[in-house]
Amino acid sequence: MTPPRNFLATITRMAMLAALLGAAPAAAGPSEYEVKTQFVRHFATFVEWPGAATTLRLCIQGRDLFGTALESLRGTLVKDRRVEIATLGVKDDIHECQILFVPTSAERYLERIVALARGAGILIVGDTEGYAQRGAMINFYLEAGKIRFEINQDAIRQSGLKVSSKLLSLGKAAESR
Repeated sequence: MTPPRNFLATITRMAMLAALLGAAPAAAGPSEYEVKTQFVRHFATFVEWPGAATTLRLCIQGRDLFGTALESLRGTLVKDRRVEIATLGVKDDIHECQILFVPTSAERYLERIVALARGAGILIVGDTEGYAQRGAMINFYLEAGKIRFEINQDAIRQSGLKVSSKLLSLGKAAESR
């Protein structure tokens, strides 16, 4: 005896629904830029900036890919400095920033940004292939689906910043071209 067609169709739909539900993650983890935000916050705890400022200004130069992720840092304290967030155009002055994130949208300006920041005590962070070799101090990259970072120690030495050896040992070494 063969089962009725409706029964087979119902079983097939239920199997497809179960497969779809099983493929969906139970809870979504943090976004890429939420993870990068936390990395940047931790980087700041390992850096000493010149001067006695009471704020730590984190700037994004170019298109802001962080969305609301950076808002979790606004107003928090990092080493007794209150975090401020600013988005800059590519021609805006960077010298009020202690951390400058340079996204891919500002890639063609990277060498100019690095030259302007040299010796100014600005930590330049990016997430574009080749940035560390071109003068960014810290650059994010993906490896096996995980966010990692590389560090250009030559660029850090030229920046006027003091960076803890703990942070330097955690990142992959990158050399300037």
